[in-house]
Amino acid sequence: MTAVATPTPSGLRWLGVASVVETAALVVLVVNLATVHHPLVTSTMGPVHGFAYLATIAVAFLLPLTTGTRLLTLVPAVGGLLALHRARRRTAGAGGTPA
Repeated sequence: MTAVATPTPSGLRWLGVASVVETAALVVLVVNLATVHHPLVTSTMGPVHGFAYLATIAVAFLLPLTTGTRLLTLVPAVGGLLALHRARRRTAGAGGTPA
């Protein structure tokens, strides 16, 4: 396993924001689909979800993360949150044993 630099807290913050927006937008889309199916919600939140999904991937690939962590962001809906969890766990364990 190759050594990877530790991402900065601000970098992880951006990854967190993008992944939470992505997941929240998808939840709004699914709830809208299951209930009222209002076209305005769909036409607004669809692009928001898509942009947040791409932003999550872009931020992860700009940060010094392992390849596996970066690839997790490709999983729609929860991949960004999983990658953020893994990155924070590795950052916390960087000084000692992995958590």
